[in-house]
Amino acid sequence: MSARFELVADVAAFAEKAATIVAEHAEKAIAARGRFVFALTGGSTPIPLHEALASAPFRDRIDWTKVHVVFGDERAVAPTAKDSNFGSAQRTLLSKVPLPEGNVLRMEADLPDLAATARAYEERLLALCDGRVDLVCVGIGKDAHIFSLFPGSPAIDEAHRLVVAEIDPPMNPALSRITFTPRMLDRAGAVLAIATGAEKSAAVAHALASAREPSRFPAQLLARASETIWVLDRAAGAEISRSLPA
Repeated sequence: MSARFELVADVAAFAEKAATIVAEHAEKAIAARGRFVFALTGGSTPIPLHEALASAPFRDRIDWTKVHVVFGDERAVAPTAKDSNFGSAQRTLLSKVPLPEGNVLRMEADLPDLAATARAYEERLLALCDGRVDLVCVGIGKDAHIFSLFPGSPAIDEAHRLVVAEIDPPMNPALSRITFTPRMLDRAGAVLAIATGAEKSAAVAHALASAREPSRFPAQLLARASETIWVLDRAAGAEISRSLPA
C-alpha cells in the first residue's frame, strides 16, 4: 500500500494537477491494455477537474475513444436532476469530450428497485473489467464519507458485494443511493483522493489519522488501496501539511 501527496496552492492548481494524474493513468492503461476504466466521484469537488479534462490540453491528450467511465455512487434521482452525479458529470465533462456513448456505464438509480439495480451494475462492472477499475476518483465528504459510505453505514463492513444499495441514508441530501463498497478499493489499480476547501481539512486529517475507526471515518478505508494519490489544495491539507515529508 502506498500513498502520495500533492498539496497545491488553490483550486485552479488542484484541477491542473488532478487532470495531469488522470491523463498519465489513461495513457499508461491504454498503452498496456488498450483501454482506460475510470470511476468518477460525485459532489462539487470534482467539477474543476472535469472542466480541466474537458479543456485543452487534456481534451486532446487523452484518447477518449478508449476511455470507459463508471461511477462510484449515484443518488436515486433522474439523470437530469440537479442532484444526479451522472447529470453533473454529463454537463461538465462527458458531453464535452469525444467519448462514445456506449463507454459510459451509468448507475440507473432512478429505477424503483435499487437492490436489483446495484446487483445489475456489479454484473456489468464484472463483465467490463472484472470489477478492476484502473483509476477510482474519490471525493472526501465533510464527515469523511467516501462514495455513499457514510459514518455508521453497514456497507463499510461488506465482505462480498462490489456495489450495494443504501436506503434512506443520513446524508445531505437525504436520498437513497447506489454505491461502491470498500471491495472496489481493494481491486482498484489506483485511487485519486481529492478534497478542496477549509471545510474538508478535518475530514482529511481523520482519514489519515493513525487511530483507525473506519466506521466513524469511512475515508480511512482508502488505506486499503494499493496506491492512493491525494490531491489537496492548501486549505484542505492544512491540518496534515506539517506532518508530510518535505
